Amino acid sequence: MVIIIKKSELKLYANSDLFKDITDKQMQILIASIELFSEKGYANTSTKEIAKKAGVAEGNIFSKYTNKRGLLDAIITPVIKSILPSAMQDLLDESMDPSNLTLDSLIRPLLKNRIIFLQENAKVLKIFISELLYDKSVVTQLLENAPAPYWTAINTTIDALKEKKLIVNWDNLEILKVIWSIIGGVVLGYLLFDQPLTKESTDHSTDALINALSI
Repeated sequence: MVIIIKKSELKLYANSDLFKDITDKQMQILIASIELFSEKGYANTSTKEIAKKAGVAEGNIFSKYTNKRGLLDAIITPVIKSILPSAMQDLLDESMDPSNLTLDSLIRPLLKNRIIFLQENAKVLKIFISELLYDKSVVTQLLENAPAPYWTAINTTIDALKEKKLIVNWDNLEILKVIWSIIGGVVLGYLLFDQPLTKESTDHSTDALINALSI
């Protein structure tokens, strides 16, 4: 049985240990799990369904991953420990040059680049976001693995915008809440409610965020 999944969604794990010493059957199990968890949800998917879609015996799941939770952990743990922190660091490298800083130069690349990342890795991120919403321990793990330089750099960037009088003079945490709420709305709308991400809708979200934070 051939299971079709976008290569970019597996490329997400290229620098993790997820595929280390993995057999073809185990790869099929992972791919089938990503497909089914993203389509039906973790709670509504059985190991029997995963095995059937992967074209393997159900025992192959238990021998490698112990149980269904082990499969889920195999998918989302690399996202928490390496993939999202790496994406956050890339964002710092790309978007936060203080020499030519404006609110637009911060927000527009931030939204554009994250939306591209979102579209390229939709199935995996849908699984991750679903767990993030329903399991507080996932939130804790995510915060613990966020690189410290990210928080320092984002605060420095916001302070620099305040000095230039290019952003509202609110507490930095309040500003971040506004950013996260609008970007989070875009993410949830796309992943959980099938709202399309067109150039027009992305531009509107970007403009709304800039307007919300402008003086």
